[in-house]
Amino acid sequence: MGLEDWTAVLAALFALIFLIVLLVSAKYGMGFSMVSVEPEDVVENIKLGLAGIVVYKTTVTIIKISILLIYLRLAITKTFTYLCMGSIALLGLYQFAVMIIVPLECTPLKLLWDPTVQGRCIDINLFYYITSAFHILMDVWILILPYNIIIAIPRPLRERLAVYSVFGLGFFGTICAIVRFNYLVIVTKSKDPFYDSLPINVWSVIEVNVGLVCACMPTLRPLFSKAQRDRTKLALKKPDDEETLISEKGSTKRRGLMSVKEMFISIRTGTFNDSNASSTSSMSGYDDEWKRVPERPPPVPPKDVNVPKTRLPDRMYFRI
Repeated sequence: MGLEDWTAVLAALFALIFLIVLLVSAKYGMGFSMVSVEPEDVVENIKLGLAGIVVYKTTVTIIKISILLIYLRLAITKTFTYLCMGSIALLGLYQFAVMIIVPLECTPLKLLWDPTVQGRCIDINLFYYITSAFHILMDVWILILPYNIIIAIPRPLRERLAVYSVFGLGFFGTICAIVRFNYLVIVTKSKDPFYDSLPINVWSVIEVNVGLVCACMPTLRPLFSKAQRDRTKLALKKPDDEETLISEKGSTKRRGLMSVKEMFISIRTGTFNDSNASSTSSMSGYDDEWKRVPERPPPVPPKDVNVPKTRLPDRMYFRI
């Protein structure tokens, strides 16, 4: 496994953690109106929301890095290599900044769920707008980065369509990020953010999983190719097996018929020999008896004895 495979596995692990965080948040009232949520659950929900933001942004960043690592395998020019490595470095710096800024949104952090505490907070809404817009721009950049290389690859139409389908799925992931950004604006301006946060969480899950599929599809091609080869071999082998089975059945039948025929011939031959012997002995007895009693008519020979056939006349006239 290469580095892009390990990053994809790590992204899948973070995606699973993100889903677990959302499920636990639903237990504490996420997606419900704040009127029906207990104050203690509100505090727990805010804490889980911070954890979910960190995990979400980490997952999306790792997915983008995994795709860029796949691009490095396709690099045929130094310029393309430098662009991929620069993009990976930029994503790394971005994630480092997120990991520092999110826990320091408010000083102290307790100010997020306890307004009575003295402290200060950054413009949280602006921070989320900037980070979400950065992800959308990086999605677009990753989509257009290998365009010239993909177009220039002399591959069959079927393989090019497969590549285009991967990029089409990546484009759908970008659309998901844009839709999520729209719901982010709604949540930040909402008077009931718990209730209005449901759509943004749904689109976050869709965006993460679509991006994960995009990161895994290029490396899954050998698996699909092997499965296709196995199906082809099975399809080609099945008629041969059927023909072999039929030929074996036919040969078995022929062998059975031949054995029966040989047995029949041997029986007939044995019968014929026995009949010859018996007929010879009987004829000799008849001859002796004929010699002794000349008045008796000659005996009729057995049917098995070859008797010369009487030739019919060339023309026979039948009267009707």
